[in-house]
Amino acid sequence: MNMPRTPLRRLCIALATLGGLMLAAPGHAASAAAEDESRLPDSLRSDYVEPINGPADNRAYAHGTLGLIQSNYGRASLFVAWRVMHLPVGAVARESHRRQSDWVRGVPTPPPAEDEIATWSKARAAWVPQAPNVPPSYFRPAKLKVSGFGEMDIEVGQCGPDAYAFAARTLGGLVADASLKDADRRTWVAGQDAVFARCSATVKKMPALPALLPARAPAKLKALNAYQRAAALFYGDEFVAAREAFDAIAAVPDHPMRPWATLGALRSLLRDGVRDTEREAVFEDAWTRRQLRGAEFKAAVAEPAARHGARVEAAFKAIDARAKAALADAMLAPVHEAIRYTARRAFVQLMPGIPLRMTMTAMERPEFNPYESSALDFFQELYPMVAPDRPTGVLGEALRRHAWFDFVVTVQGCSDAQKAQDASVCDAEHLHALARWQETKDSAWLLAALMTARQPSAADAPAADAARAVAVDRPEWASLQFHAARVLRAQGRGAEARAALDALATSPVVHKRDRPLLEAERRGL
Repeated sequence: MNMPRTPLRRLCIALATLGGLMLAAPGHAASAAAEDESRLPDSLRSDYVEPINGPADNRAYAHGTLGLIQSNYGRASLFVAWRVMHLPVGAVARESHRRQSDWVRGVPTPPPAEDEIATWSKARAAWVPQAPNVPPSYFRPAKLKVSGFGEMDIEVGQCGPDAYAFAARTLGGLVADASLKDADRRTWVAGQDAVFARCSATVKKMPALPALLPARAPAKLKALNAYQRAAALFYGDEFVAAREAFDAIAAVPDHPMRPWATLGALRSLLRDGVRDTEREAVFEDAWTRRQLRGAEFKAAVAEPAARHGARVEAAFKAIDARAKAALADAMLAPVHEAIRYTARRAFVQLMPGIPLRMTMTAMERPEFNPYESSALDFFQELYPMVAPDRPTGVLGEALRRHAWFDFVVTVQGCSDAQKAQDASVCDAEHLHALARWQETKDSAWLLAALMTARQPSAADAPAADAARAVAVDRPEWASLQFHAARVLRAQGRGAEARAALDALATSPVVHKRDRPLLEAERRGL
């Protein structure tokens, strides 16, 4: 992602300000339910499985054919509309949507020739023909409780592809080491089988650690065994013990696994900071089982939430310090890129408000391609971690300083997809949109003013007239005509409204899915 590179130190300084912003209580206009749900894990939110309406043809829409923009579109679709409206006609018609990089992973690496588990299994079979007792897997079975839907069986990622690829490379190195015997290699494979057996095991039925080797075993094999045992602790979710074991290895200057143990300790800190079973259990109990809301819910989760916040902050500071020290150590060069990735991942998982702010700032520039850099996908990933669907108070004010997001929230304030539409919210957003259009004469705000005119009045007539004057080749033309027609009809200017709808009826930019909207509006004339 093409973003300013801010040193970790500077971003840590921002934590106090941003942390206060993210934890501040909404100042006004927030319902108790919305305020409560903003603090919940995604799966407990009432709209967790609610479908999002969007354009009839996403590809054409992303390339500039906006058709009839609707207020119940999701954030991403409305951002695309805002961006297209701020670019010259045709600017995105042939724009590349191929992902070239992203903020967390950097430049993507070529895909492997085969699945990493297959690569590991093939390397392993050359030394141990018998299949392992527990088949290797990337995933662990788990249960997910979703409010209103009960408990569902799911799988969660536990051992990444890199783990299997690294094991295959390590075995290749052992094969090339003439100082080792075949029995040594098979011993190492047995230890690795014990590590990977923990990938798909539940915490309650965790297999044993790799066996300790006898004192007479080769020094290199014992060093690798120590790393295997640390890795097994990690995959068994014993993160504190794993970090201590990795740290013990990393403290030995000439240990062959020192670079990877340094990385393992960093990853142990991160996972320990993210996976807070106490907090999850308390939130689940208070929200789902006891059905607490409002002040009672806040009181029930206050202490574990405070402990979680302190735990996250401590983990983030430790990761920051360790990452900087590791990157300054030339002997750890083999894992420097992985260290950078883990540090960036820590921002996403522990302090998502920081990369969210950076991403939203990058998206302010219409000429910035949000697809090649994965910025739009990244925003979609980060936003639910930081804010509720409709942010209010201090957090809402901060997020709405981004013009495109202000447009999105304004339009969605009058969405008919809301469970209980609040007319006062819609009317307030309409006044905001009208003021912004009068101030900027911006087409996006012109559209927002018309879309949010729940009960059109004479004050909306200038906006309708301005919409009718927009050139037909502009991407927003169709939406402006449609919403202007509604305002004109309400003002008794039926002939002008009919002319706008007639023009739309013959326009190829209106998708067949949306043509019933035109017919419904025409019937009102």
